[in-house]
Amino acid sequence: MFVYNNMVHDARVRKEARTLSEAGYRVTVLAVLDPGVTPREETVQGFRILRISRSILGISRREMAEARRRQAGVGKRRGDGALQNRGPSQPRKASRSPISNLQSRVLSLLSALLKSALFPLRRVLVFLRFVKAALRTRADIYHAHDLNTLLMAFTASRLRRKPLIYDTHEVATDRADMKFRWWAALLERALIHRADRVICTNQTRADFTQQRYHIPPPAILRNLPAYVEPQPSSLMHDRLGLPADSRIVLYQGGIQPERGLEQLMEAAPQIEGGVIAFLGSGRSTPKLVARAAELGLAGKVYFHQAVPVAELPSWTACAYVGLQVLQNTCFNHYSSLSNKLLEYMMAGVPAIANDLPEMRRVMEDTGAGMIIDASDPREIARAVNTLLADLSLREQMSRNALQNRRRYCWETEEHKLVELYAALNPIQACS
Repeated sequence: MFVYNNMVHDARVRKEARTLSEAGYRVTVLAVLDPGVTPREETVQGFRILRISRSILGISRREMAEARRRQAGVGKRRGDGALQNRGPSQPRKASRSPISNLQSRVLSLLSALLKSALFPLRRVLVFLRFVKAALRTRADIYHAHDLNTLLMAFTASRLRRKPLIYDTHEVATDRADMKFRWWAALLERALIHRADRVICTNQTRADFTQQRYHIPPPAILRNLPAYVEPQPSSLMHDRLGLPADSRIVLYQGGIQPERGLEQLMEAAPQIEGGVIAFLGSGRSTPKLVARAAELGLAGKVYFHQAVPVAELPSWTACAYVGLQVLQNTCFNHYSSLSNKLLEYMMAGVPAIANDLPEMRRVMEDTGAGMIIDASDPREIARAVNTLLADLSLREQMSRNALQNRRRYCWETEEHKLVELYAALNPIQACS
């Protein structure tokens, strides 16, 4: 399997790899190395993760610095252990004189130019490293997760004359804030016909992909959460320093543009009787924190970085209401069936979701929440206030969510993946 992230928070790939491992397949996931955060290799839940360096030399500056310190016999920095004494025979080096502003600007410019010049080389090297690692696994099936790994997986599959699976989690050619859209469309059109099977996450996306590329109907493998029994938890209250009776209005997931988080922040002053918690990480966090300060929302809005996938259900269970206010700004958003919407349901947390087709389908099918126009901050505030004020409505939606957990869990979906693999190669494979 190929995935272009560090495999820390990728719940879908972890579920698929675990399912195939439990079915008897030997699974290797090729992912991206994040120095200082992830190990180069590990085995989790029965499958192997092998991470590939993205640096020019194949080793990061941090790793090089650590190697030099070890070679010099110097201990680790503060936080990793004690720093060894220099001793009387090792006087401190004189500190360097500060560089001028002009020198700093010149160095910054040269660094930027160097990075731009080396960018194509780095991408080629990373591509070759992924393909080399994939060939060494001698896999019987090559599985690309999303378009950014398709060319790697296609190359390895053709060199070894083995089946190729293209598992498209997103609509890669129509995403928010996307650069080089033309290149993505060209690449997908060129390679999707070479895949032995295509997987989409829901019916809307499968129909779109089939009609656009004139391919056989893709397999549909919904990104449902693994079944868990929700346990009462005060974890989020404790970590955020909130009283036990605080009613948390939760947004969990990526803190990115066009997710409706700006609208949620504008709605926050109108929300009565609850606190808003953002659980996740992303480039929009500083902007939202600054906006919360401008609106005087101290004690009303809280932020916490993303937590490991295994811990997430305990955090979700702390919420009183869950929000999915993704904006309809591209087809990828329009066609989304959000992970968080289903994670709220698994925890018995009523959801408020934007009126998009796949989300509406789930809410109407289960009665586990409300559908609104999330482009309007007033609508967000009105829906949240309704659930905060109407205990019986909130409890009914919570019961509906709990009653539908078995229908919307990974355990009802994973057999499709095993059957797809068996049809391509019934031999117990390394993928």
